Amino acid sequence: MASWKAALIQMDSQNDEKENRKKAEYYIRQAALEGACLAVLPETADYIGPGIKDHAKELPGEWDAFFSDQAKKYGIYLHGGSITEKNPGGNPYNTSLMFGPDGRMVGKYRKLHMFDVNVKEGPSYRESDSICPGEEIVLTRTKLACFGLSICYDLRFPELYRIQSRSGAQVLIVAANFTYATGEMHWETLLRARAIENTCYVLACCQCGKKPAFEAYGHSMIISPWGEVLARGDTKEGCIWGMVDLEEIEKARNQIPSLKNIRDDVCRLNSDRIILF
Repeated sequence: MASWKAALIQMDSQNDEKENRKKAEYYIRQAALEGACLAVLPETADYIGPGIKDHAKELPGEWDAFFSDQAKKYGIYLHGGSITEKNPGGNPYNTSLMFGPDGRMVGKYRKLHMFDVNVKEGPSYRESDSICPGEEIVLTRTKLACFGLSICYDLRFPELYRIQSRSGAQVLIVAANFTYATGEMHWETLLRARAIENTCYVLACCQCGKKPAFEAYGHSMIISPWGEVLARGDTKEGCIWGMVDLEEIEKARNQIPSLKNIRDDVCRLNSDRIILF
């Protein structure tokens, strides 16, 4: 399929999982009725609140079953943003799950980069104290495109997306929960840079609303391989629509062949941690 419609489902997830799932179901249906072939949810769509470890999910479990059922019901690809996955060996994972129109899981990615910061006379926060990082770069090949999967803070590590694009990714999915302060300063700039430098579409779906610790930025975006913002959300819940045209990827890569012109003899990027679904 040369071109298809994508829907970003911008949510204000809170500490009521039933309500979060109800809202997700409503917007997934809306996305499907509007002709979307792919719907993408934001980071931690399942739960945002205290006691994150207590709300970690077994896989398989009710949330992956919900995503699978919704994808199959509407005959679409569904990227579940991320959920908190129970880890028998320690802290839970922050995990993205993607499903095909037949309800089969076609991608599973665990967030690689942990936001650990200690600013002198400023804030201190260690995401790694509550979340276990993943160990694999994940791409999933589908009938729509080849997707590279990532979550929030990953966005600040361009080497991840370079490896994905050089491994075949055409569309980069970013599920996020950016704070309003960092979102206002960096969100669009980082997203457009990832699109331009890798000549890929970027589908970036962000949480919105006031969370226990901060206000989420929203402003989910669909960005072309040229860095053009094709669709942009605001600070409220809802669907953001946009078209993905694979011919635009080829056109951009022919006119700006940066992926072909990399000096591997000087700047070699290599990883043996790539998983291809």
